[in-house]
Amino acid sequence: MNCKRTDNILINKLTNEEQYALTYIQSVNDTWADLFKSVLLKSRDKISQRLITSMHRENLANCRDYSEIISVDHYPLPIDTPYTYILKMSFLQNGKTLYAPISGQHAFDRINVTGPFYFEKNKKFSRIKHPNDILECILTEVPHLNNEASMQFKDDMDNSVANMAIALSYQSYTLNDTHQSLLDLIVSSDDPYLRSEQAVLEGHPLHPGAKLRKGMTPQTAIAYSSEFANIIKLKFILLQKDIAKSQSLYNNYNELIFSQFDGLYDSVSKILSIEDIDNYFIMPVHPWQYDEILKKDYVQEIESRLLIPVDYDIDYFAGLSFRTLIPKFPEMIPHIKLSTNVHITGEIRTLSEQTTINGPQVTKILNDIKNNDRLFTNINADTIDELAGVHFYNPQDSSSLQTVKSEQLGALFRENIYTRINQNTIPMIPSSLVANYVNHNETPICSLIKKYESTHQFSSYEDASIQWIKSYAQALIDLVLPLYVKYGIALEAHLQNSIATFNYDGSMNTIYIRDFEGLRIDESYLNHMGYTTETFHEKSLILTDQSQTVFNKVFYSSIQNHLGELIVAIAQSTTSENLETEIWSMISDILYTKLQEISLTMKDTSRIETIESILFSSKIDYKCVTTMRLEDEADYYTYIKVDNPLYRPLH
Repeated sequence: MNCKRTDNILINKLTNEEQYALTYIQSVNDTWADLFKSVLLKSRDKISQRLITSMHRENLANCRDYSEIISVDHYPLPIDTPYTYILKMSFLQNGKTLYAPISGQHAFDRINVTGPFYFEKNKKFSRIKHPNDILECILTEVPHLNNEASMQFKDDMDNSVANMAIALSYQSYTLNDTHQSLLDLIVSSDDPYLRSEQAVLEGHPLHPGAKLRKGMTPQTAIAYSSEFANIIKLKFILLQKDIAKSQSLYNNYNELIFSQFDGLYDSVSKILSIEDIDNYFIMPVHPWQYDEILKKDYVQEIESRLLIPVDYDIDYFAGLSFRTLIPKFPEMIPHIKLSTNVHITGEIRTLSEQTTINGPQVTKILNDIKNNDRLFTNINADTIDELAGVHFYNPQDSSSLQTVKSEQLGALFRENIYTRINQNTIPMIPSSLVANYVNHNETPICSLIKKYESTHQFSSYEDASIQWIKSYAQALIDLVLPLYVKYGIALEAHLQNSIATFNYDGSMNTIYIRDFEGLRIDESYLNHMGYTTETFHEKSLILTDQSQTVFNKVFYSSIQNHLGELIVAIAQSTTSENLETEIWSMISDILYTKLQEISLTMKDTSRIETIESILFSSKIDYKCVTTMRLEDEADYYTYIKVDNPLYRPLH
């Protein structure tokens, strides 16, 4: 929309979070600070667009009921936008109307919007300068949401805006003279996989708390977030075995860990005798947790030498998942998931006891299934082993303190992707496929499809897109669907929990699913298939008897989120009005065919019939990420019914 005032004038004053960030950046570099100020309104709009999209899709505060899509020709202000339609959203109690240019309409009732956004009240228009202006409207419309949870959500958006501006301005500063495609930047780097994780700047594509780093200063957020590519000095401690629990996939836990890190055993042997070493577990600790939490909450254990810091560190880098640290190729040491008392997206990212204890056990079950069921032969998909886990556990602590202290000190070791992939392939986190940067708008998924189109001489980009996503979807579905249907295991296979490898002609090679913390298992069904869960952690949230919960987990993460985001990016890269519909129809066919293939290996097909009736119905559940936050239901998922692009009539 046309507006001749500068962004700096539009921002009347900075929030505390923005000022805090700016003050720090000014102490580092004046050019970066100027760029921070120049992208601030853009950053606010990026958080606002996530909020508006969520509100409409979730019908939050009934705003979808009171929305309409109007032509840009009917918009009452002069407008400078390439888009044809505008979302008009009315707030009856406020007497306000929100206007948002629509950048795309997509499957599962998704409407993407882009700033600038405007409010109209009494025929007067005002530029929306911050997402919390929209939140105020929501709370007026739905007063019962004006509670502690929504106040925290307000703080979350403040923090997300500031961190978005830090990241966008840093990217502008460091890539000012770079104009290659993002795919070329990734492929040409020393470590394409790590570079792909660092390329995802904006975080969760739909969550208003996409860049949340509550609990950190701007300085530590920059030091430890993936997009800044800083070396992170991983710390280690020793925990006496009386106050710790461990789990290992193959070997003795300590033997496994010492074998991975050169010099670690020597450093420990300077502190303890060989006999005493056997009485301790070795544990890595995130340096932020080491500095901010360990020295504050574990003083008694340190003084009594139940917990002993080790004079040893090693270089790692942050992944997109803030608490997962990754070595740089050619290092082949494990990826490590750690506890950090930092509020990211919807929760504080400590590490639960169940994650460290269950990960290797889930790995063992998955590997047995893959090795013995012919459904998993000759597919282009696999899982990444979780090798070992450990967490603090002092049985002398009170039950409430016990949980807090155990979750603050935990670690999970995961197989390094470079030990698994085929040579001459490009490993990337799928989140990066839909990313871009300030000097080049082309997303890696589009760059890959163009390579694929050129190499194989497709008649059109659209035809190449259909074949490209068909191969990708087939690989993902070949893994996640049989695990769910036949064994009751719902992998949380969203973009961030996956690694995809690509051939140099742009085509798909293999997809790998990692991170078993958030999966769901239909416990009785898995037990029925011959796999025991008796040794899983007693607090295991991943085990459930709610079949709908298991279905929603696999469907939301794999289909709605993972494939959905890729398909949106493809749809936005073409002028074809039918391409997205064609792709979803094709994916419906893949799912149906795969279900028939699975049924041939099962005696009782009634389960498949039930799944088909949900999967291919005209409406399907969508997880309400914003509603859950405002209603303070982080541990309980809230869903709304949306149109299902996979719909097919069944006999």
